Amino acid sequence: MIPHSLILESSISSNLLKILDEIHYTYERLTKLGDVLNSLKKEKFHFLIVPIESLDKVSSQEILESITNSFPNTLILLITNSDNWAQTAYLLKRHSAYDFLQTPLEVDHVKFTMDRSFQYLNTKVKTQFIHEAENHLYRRVIEIFDWKKSLTHKENQNISADIIHQMNINLFQGSGIGTLMSVVSILLSKSKWDQDNNHYTIQKPILDLLSENYDAAKSMFDSMSISQNVIDDNELIQTMESPLKLLPIIHSEIQTLEEALKIKSQKINVSQIPNSVNHHEIRFDQVKISYAIREVLLNAIKYSKDGDEIYIIFFQKENFLEVKFINPAYQNEDGTVGIPEKFESIIFEPFFRISSIVDDSYAKFEQFRFGLGLTLVKKILDQHQANVQIYNIEDNLKDDNKVDVCLTIRFPLIKKEN
Repeated sequence: MIPHSLILESSISSNLLKILDEIHYTYERLTKLGDVLNSLKKEKFHFLIVPIESLDKVSSQEILESITNSFPNTLILLITNSDNWAQTAYLLKRHSAYDFLQTPLEVDHVKFTMDRSFQYLNTKVKTQFIHEAENHLYRRVIEIFDWKKSLTHKENQNISADIIHQMNINLFQGSGIGTLMSVVSILLSKSKWDQDNNHYTIQKPILDLLSENYDAAKSMFDSMSISQNVIDDNELIQTMESPLKLLPIIHSEIQTLEEALKIKSQKINVSQIPNSVNHHEIRFDQVKISYAIREVLLNAIKYSKDGDEIYIIFFQKENFLEVKFINPAYQNEDGTVGIPEKFESIIFEPFFRISSIVDDSYAKFEQFRFGLGLTLVKKILDQHQANVQIYNIEDNLKDDNKVDVCLTIRFPLIKKEN
């Protein structure tokens, strides 16, 4: 994944923009430091990059500290020079900034610093989640070995039950292997031997059920094969195509999912791609992008409700094409809504699920399963040097103060060679 930056413009930021264009990192710009908080509320950024010359007032330093406190998962990088070491060191010491880029800016140094900082950010987010998971496990252990509770509620089961539960969700819950085994068992017990004609007779409903679940199990194994191919392929996509080719893929996948949309009477609305991208290209593998788009759309469909509308909106911003998939957010099993901030990065980890409920209605449309869907979406987009994030946003499409889930993909735009 590539980092996404918010850059405060100044006389020394123009060279940085050229470097980011060269290494195909995405960014957005603003002109006033006072507008940063509003920008961070509306959109997710990994970095805020601020030229040191813009911080000549005490109030500017207070704004940086406010940003750090309000948005701890957005790292502040300073653009500085040898004349401003004292101020740079002061801000770093106070943790008002994480790191710095020294002028004159060089491509290798900028890339190294941003990659290193991005690695720290990802590790920090995962560490926070792991710490929370460890606390949950600790509470479980206390509950299990609390003899009073054990006597009154008989809750002395082993922690391994949680692991078995996850295996059941991933492999055996719903149609497919589990039901197929049950149907085979019924088939063996209910089939009747016709000794005169030397064959067994089977009731049609049983055979129909067997056929249905054979298809579901076969689909599951096909999914494993597709997933394995994606996992094994680590090559960067070299093929370059017009961004306009994304639109027919999206419409094709919507048509494929027409039956899935009818289940809850849902609708997908798609905007046009801005004409401003006509003279650009993106890395493009049609098959893999189709896989990714299907998975993203299926997630939006599954986690939306009856009559909901899903929006796909394109924006051309700075040096990238942004594609937003937006669907209504609802309450989760733990009482949170949509995608809680603590899950925004972890949701792309293998086997992670916010909900443990499996809906069989959509099984035949799935190409990725076993809790690997968004993990493989991220893998595919990494191969396209694209960025993917998922988070809650305020619903600005309707005046009902609701929350939406927004999955955002950013494809770096590369100018066509003449």
